[in-house]
Amino acid sequence: MADFDEVWCIDGGKNSLKAIKIQRAGNGAEIVAAEKIEHPMGAGPEANAAAISSIASQHSLTGPLAISLPSRSALTSFITVPPVDGKKLEELIGYEAQQNIPLPMEDVIWDSHICGDTDDGEKEIGIFAVRSEEVSDLLTDLESDNLEIDLLTLGNVGLLNLIRFDLRPQRPMVAIEIGAHHTDLVVVNESRYWFRSLPISGKDFTQALQERFNCSEEEAENLKVTAAKSDHAAKIFEVLQPLLRDLVSEVNRSIGYYKSRAGELKIEDLFLFGGSGKVVGLRKYLEDNLRIRVQIFKSLQRVRIRPEANVVKEDLQAFSSCIGAGLQALGLGDVNLNLLPQEQQEAAEFKKKQKVVLGATAALYVLIIFFALIFGGKIDDANAVLQEARLVDELKENEKELRGLQEDRRVSLEKAQSTLFAHGAGRLAPREILEVVAAIPNVEQVSQSIRMEVEDGPEKDSTRGSVEAEQESLNTQKTWLSGFDVRKVRVTESGMVLEKGSKVDSGMTVYDDRYQVSVRGFRYDQGDASTNDQQLKLMVVDPIEAKLTATFGAPEYGERVNRNVGTETMLMWAPDDNFKTGRQRGSNDDAARDHGTPLYPWTITWIYPPIPAESAGEEE
Repeated sequence: MADFDEVWCIDGGKNSLKAIKIQRAGNGAEIVAAEKIEHPMGAGPEANAAAISSIASQHSLTGPLAISLPSRSALTSFITVPPVDGKKLEELIGYEAQQNIPLPMEDVIWDSHICGDTDDGEKEIGIFAVRSEEVSDLLTDLESDNLEIDLLTLGNVGLLNLIRFDLRPQRPMVAIEIGAHHTDLVVVNESRYWFRSLPISGKDFTQALQERFNCSEEEAENLKVTAAKSDHAAKIFEVLQPLLRDLVSEVNRSIGYYKSRAGELKIEDLFLFGGSGKVVGLRKYLEDNLRIRVQIFKSLQRVRIRPEANVVKEDLQAFSSCIGAGLQALGLGDVNLNLLPQEQQEAAEFKKKQKVVLGATAALYVLIIFFALIFGGKIDDANAVLQEARLVDELKENEKELRGLQEDRRVSLEKAQSTLFAHGAGRLAPREILEVVAAIPNVEQVSQSIRMEVEDGPEKDSTRGSVEAEQESLNTQKTWLSGFDVRKVRVTESGMVLEKGSKVDSGMTVYDDRYQVSVRGFRYDQGDASTNDQQLKLMVVDPIEAKLTATFGAPEYGERVNRNVGTETMLMWAPDDNFKTGRQRGSNDDAARDHGTPLYPWTITWIYPPIPAESAGEEE
């Protein structure tokens, strides 16, 4: 993050180059020098390099330097990511950048900025990228004048920083900067923002006037901004009207799209920036057709302008992006974007710290000279005191290192002890698991039967029915344990079992001293899977949960034992009359009796020992 006290900022366009020298002034800023150099008509990219050389010959640019690139040079994309922080957020942004930048990552320089939170709680991120080749060419041009860049930002970001710092909007608004070869639209919505480049710019208005009136480019530029005073104002506006309609359509479409992203919001203000914002009839036409209040940005509130920089006051709209980039360099901008190569940023940061160190060193030397002059011959005594102070500092530093070594040793011993205890606990785990399985009710607890011995007589059928009903009630409590498996596994902090060969991401917590227990059995058919699921919970899962709770304490969230009831099956060969047979759906009694008794298979699983509560994941 740049936070210089004073900085030169340069904004190069196709028609002109703007440069300002801006410095901190209390809670605001002050522009102390400024230059605007118009390029010759039809000039190429080399015109900006020549203009920078001209400014460097008139002013000292050896201090901090910020450059604002036209936004058309960059790819801008806005994405949303889940609400995470720290390293995970950086990884997500890096992944999204690869997906949204349609060029090889080694061919671009990119940066990002967190715009704010959406209504759904996600984070909205702005991603900005420029071609490495374009930045390299710019750095080469500046090297010819022995200039080094400390900050490389974009024009639309500078415009946003100026709006946030100087206008301080309290409600959603739109800003449009119309330059000679670009038009930037910025939506400002509290901490959130959104950019779009519009396909209509100042040159389109100029070309339309050239073709209609068969005049030179310079004459058309003059007509574009002075037509209100011309006798042919109506004809000039008639030529420009189709382009104005297209501009209104693009603005309406942009606002509509942003509302579809950000939710319904009311936009009542639009501010015009840029040199072409003075086009005849533009403000009124936009206001009438967009039905919102349109204002031309005419004055600064928190940035002062010295008389020697009066060119800024005369053409404020053209300097808006340049001023915003300067505010970012002073540390007064909300969006901190730097598209310099990483090594260049590190060199700039080192240069900045070097100046601080040199300043402190110079102050120290001044202090030493002061003491030498004041105390004269006592300087030797002062040196002795300084030497003793150095010895005390060395002793304190040695004591600090010794404490650090002791702490490292303590942590190492605790880690070794934890490992030994974990291995010991792991050897006891299978026996403990058997004790947990033993908590399941056994056959003697759940198997009861009623023998049907009914004498012939008038009440034979009703007595038999009563006995069968009682037996059926007892059968609903029957659960068979058919087997169980215990295998040692690795488990993540979220409870997922890692199979052999599974890749483990860096930073992931993995427990490799756990067992996965699977117990299988059958339940007598009680009617449906839901009812059997509840009975399984009462008769099998709850006893196991109680055993785990007694050993490890109650779980913080949900249950630790998973259960699953399968689809109905039939147990073959059930000759015992105590089973109520013949319940197969849609079949006759004889076929059902031969087939067997309807059962529901079940399986329960759990991890032993359980995952610690603070690592066990989210609430279910």
